[in-house]
Amino acid sequence: MAENKNNKKGKASTQKNNVKKVTEVIEDTEVIESKEKKENLKQARKQLYYSDKSESNELTKLIKIVLIVTVIIIVFYGVTVVVTNKVKEVSEEKNKQPVEIQYDSIMIGSMLNIDGSFYVLIENPDDIRLSEYTTLLQTIKANEDAPMIYTADLSSTFNNNYLSDKSNYDSDMENFKVKGTTLVRVRNHKISDVYDNYDDIIKKLDELD
Repeated sequence: MAENKNNKKGKASTQKNNVKKVTEVIEDTEVIESKEKKENLKQARKQLYYSDKSESNELTKLIKIVLIVTVIIIVFYGVTVVVTNKVKEVSEEKNKQPVEIQYDSIMIGSMLNIDGSFYVLIENPDDIRLSEYTTLLQTIKANEDAPMIYTADLSSTFNNNYLSDKSNYDSDMENFKVKGTTLVRVRNHKISDVYDNYDDIIKKLDELD
């Protein structure tokens, strides 16, 4: 009987030791698992931190790139506008022509067919004083009460047959001839006055001014 009791006690003690060992193993396992969980959580936090930091850096880089591109576009646009305006100003400046008085150009053969009283400056393109006459005509025409002044170009095919070595101021246009630049006054379909040299032409144009 005593032996049976001792055996029972031994078994009970062994069971307790086994339970204790199992408990210790479980506790150790839990501690290990807890450490692993903590380590995993720590690693996860690190990864999340670095991931957030990386994303933040990428976002910062993207913002910088956008800002740089925006600045370049603005600068390029500004330069384009300035250059375009400058080109436009230069183009407009080139296109600005001096305001010239436009005179009616007529054919010498038809000048007696025009009604009223007027002057005709018959122009020889080889006349070195032609620009001076033209300037005076512009001045005269600028006046509100300026007389009507026509021009006729002797270099024109329709007029060159009136240029001759000898002048003839007959109102019969078949006989009419001039030797060079001549200012003619026409009244009522007839030639009334003729100015055929520099001094006379300038004097008369000055009077008309």
